[in-house]
Amino acid sequence: MDENLRLPPIFHLVAIGRKNAAAEACRLAKRGADPATLVWARRDGFLDCAVVLSPETPLAEARLVLYAGMLGLGDALGALVPAGTDVTYRWPNVLEVNLAAAARLSLAAPPGARAGGTPAWLVLRAEAALGLSPDSKPPAGFGTTLRAEGCADFGVADLLGAYSRHLLTWINRWMTDGFDPVRAMWLRHAPAHGETLRVTVGSRALRGVFDGIGDDGAMLLRGPKTVRRVALDRALAG
Repeated sequence: MDENLRLPPIFHLVAIGRKNAAAEACRLAKRGADPATLVWARRDGFLDCAVVLSPETPLAEARLVLYAGMLGLGDALGALVPAGTDVTYRWPNVLEVNLAAAARLSLAAPPGARAGGTPAWLVLRAEAALGLSPDSKPPAGFGTTLRAEGCADFGVADLLGAYSRHLLTWINRWMTDGFDPVRAMWLRHAPAHGETLRVTVGSRALRGVFDGIGDDGAMLLRGPKTVRRVALDRALAG
């Protein structure tokens, strides 16, 4: 195990090889893994981790943990990257470093879970492209690597440790104070907030001003006559 890794004691670490951390976390969750089981798929130059959660609210509300996760990873990056490096959010699940996609989060729930029911578990996955050198090509789905953006003073274990601590902070904040402070902080660091966007969900293309985020995590797109809602689960599903 990496001696530089420091996790809050609530987490139970499961380190695996070059596999999909979310797939392994889902497998463990189905077998009754304890909440806060943290799966780390160890790879050079790439963070891939997934934590098992035990929601106490219906799925439609429990999905909001995605925003807490993004803030946790954003704060972790903010604490590690050089001064002057911009860490921002792109809806629904992308973290940008200097306006290029460098990290992302995703959610998995039990098959057949319904929005109005409380799922037995959720898995929150975080991925970040650190890169092996400034010249490393970004993995598919990413626009840059942290090394390419001048972030060379920390490794995967450092980022995982920082993320685990900040994730815990934001989940506790959400559970204690509700979604409002989470939403406000996310929007504060979302450059597209207030801008006109074109959003594609499935085969539909929508255009409007990014007006905010609803209580259910949906994007609010303001058009000339009405405000449209782009559901979080549909956007995550592509």
